[in-house]
Amino acid sequence: MTKAKVAVTAPLWVQKEAQNFLGGNRIDLLEQIDRCGSISTAAKAAGMSYKTAWDALNVMNNLADQPLTIAATGGSGGGGTRLTDEGKKVVRFYRRIETEHQGMLARLEETLEDFNNYFPLLQRMTMRISAKNVFSGTVCEIVRDISVAQVVLQLKSGNKMTAVISTDSVDALGLKIGSPAYAMVKASSVMIANKDLTLEISAKNRITGHITKITESAVIGEVVLDIGAGETITATITDSSVHNLGLQEGNEVCAIIKSTSVIIGV
Repeated sequence: MTKAKVAVTAPLWVQKEAQNFLGGNRIDLLEQIDRCGSISTAAKAAGMSYKTAWDALNVMNNLADQPLTIAATGGSGGGGTRLTDEGKKVVRFYRRIETEHQGMLARLEETLEDFNNYFPLLQRMTMRISAKNVFSGTVCEIVRDISVAQVVLQLKSGNKMTAVISTDSVDALGLKIGSPAYAMVKASSVMIANKDLTLEISAKNRITGHITKITESAVIGEVVLDIGAGETITATITDSSVHNLGLQEGNEVCAIIKSTSVIIGV
């Protein structure tokens, strides 16, 4: 029996702040948006659901230095979405890297004979996170106590995100003023309140934004806020809360996040 030739394949991801930023499917989506001018049409052409496409765009715009897409209003088609100049630039950047990447894999394939023995190990080393909200920023304040510390990140939108973590974690991560870092928050940890909230609450993070998307289901709904500079915050709340608060796209509301619900990474 002839032994099958070992083939080397690997998905190409460009990372930023230790988070997956640009990958093949996301680049395909950006290219389709550039061609179609519509997220829904581009998602279908790229072979993904509308929700998956929307979430991917939120992650990319949150991690990018400048927004990669922009909403286009008016016109005979009633508006849509298009790539910014920065968005077109990152597509070209990724495609150049992809060409080099494929060449490297081809050269590796010629010399690697026992790749299949290592594949299970590589699979175990792969990790993904479920947190919907990932923000990149710069540490602007650290207040240490005996066992815990308050770490404040300056986000590119100008907002600040405060996290309470252990002092051991501050040291282990090497956090200092001016250090780049990222904050992760599960969508279920984000509360939504009307902007004119007068109730005194203990949550440290209160970030104002405009609702860009509301997804409703039988029980749990999803609300997406634009907080500026291409950054968004996603919250999952009950459908009854969506109706009780009178939430609608375009409303200015406040996202409330407890500092203990924020995870800091480098």
